[in-house]
Amino acid sequence: MKMFGNLKQIMEAKAKIDKMQKELKNTRIEESGMDGKIKVIVNGTGEVIDIKLSEEIFKVQDIKKIEKTIVNLINSAQKKAQQQSLQKMQELLKDLPPEVRKQLGI
Repeated sequence: MKMFGNLKQIMEAKAKIDKMQKELKNTRIEESGMDGKIKVIVNGTGEVIDIKLSEEIFKVQDIKKIEKTIVNLINSAQKKAQQQSLQKMQELLKDLPPEVRKQLGI
């Protein structure tokens, strides 16, 4: 009978994980640099959704600085998304018995 209890817990956990993944896709994380002239927006899974450049950025002659800022902002936003995702996953699965977590591969 315990096996069926675990199966039920696994199915419930899977449903929660699926729901969380949908929520992460709809979450938006924004990073900005160069005094707000560059903005990078990612979703909760780290996918880049948008990059916004103000017109003032085109007055800057240092293209390398702009490129480096964009890369750094993307990396920072993706790291925040990863941390947020991990935190949500830990909260979601903290009450599961170890054998169920093992069966889920986590």
